[in-house]
Amino acid sequence: PVAGRGFAEDASMAFAVEFCGSPEGLQLNRAFVKIADAKVRRRIIDLVKSLSADDPD
Repeated sequence: PVAGRGFAEDASMAFAVEFCGSPEGLQLNRAFVKIADAKVRRRIIDLVKSLSADDPD
């Protein structure tokens, strides 16, 4: 692990990097960054969290 960070953060970062490199992650990322309205982006994040069966937040 990186100094000052634990294994959980490293695992979370590895998952994020792996997901962003996947076909679905790339599609979602490309579409998401094209949304100009910050409120709409926030609502999309909230929607995805509500649909997630395993949301830690």
